Amino acid sequence: MNGNNDLIVEFDGVSLNYHDAQGETAAISNLSFSVKKGEFVSIVGPSGCGKTSVLSLVAGITKPSGGRLSLNCGRPGYMLQQDHLLDWRTVEGNVLLGLEVQRSINNETRAYALGLLVRYGLGEFSARYPGQLSGGMRQKVALIRTLATKPELLLLDEPFSALDFQTRLRLGDEIHSILKEEGKTVILVTHDISEAVSMGDRVLVFSSRPTRIKAEHIIDIDEQKPIQRRNAESFKYYFNAIWRELDHDET
Repeated sequence: MNGNNDLIVEFDGVSLNYHDAQGETAAISNLSFSVKKGEFVSIVGPSGCGKTSVLSLVAGITKPSGGRLSLNCGRPGYMLQQDHLLDWRTVEGNVLLGLEVQRSINNETRAYALGLLVRYGLGEFSARYPGQLSGGMRQKVALIRTLATKPELLLLDEPFSALDFQTRLRLGDEIHSILKEEGKTVILVTHDISEAVSMGDRVLVFSSRPTRIKAEHIIDIDEQKPIQRRNAESFKYYFNAIWRELDHDET
């Protein structure tokens, strides 16, 4: 790696092996890629190829078996498939939870977190409970809870997969705008090629296990909003190219 200060994440020949009663399984082998500050990188690949394992490595949940992984920022924010809101806490209480866990809640951090609720259209719901919200609103609360701790890097593990298609499109568009407005660096793992292309500045296509990078696509579409990108002439080119790469890997 070149030591560029703009690089937030650097994988240099990283490998990851899992051990169980049956022996050792190579999940990731000689994986190298980097993510620049402010970049939105989408990762797609066959089921079970190790996409989520890559996020676990970046988050520090798992340690690599070999190679070098550098993280040039503070603790990443991690947004999962389920929102994991606490039903007995209000929206405000859920948004403040990360700050409480980090023991960093004070008047300033509290004001910032509650300001995010207002800025992104949920201020009037601060006293509501998760059970009173739609699925899309719950995911927005989960995102704001993550943003409240001011992470420079966000890890998104299929955060829209539990939503219906219409909500998924609308929320993806809204969350993409929020993350760009906040200047965040993002790694998104998804099974949805359309989502990967419409949201990402770059798409990494992973191979089947043990994971390696099979292809890389820099998304050159003038439109900025994901919904608009889906209607762009070149969108179909990227979609078809990635589909062929994934389809060949499955056979």
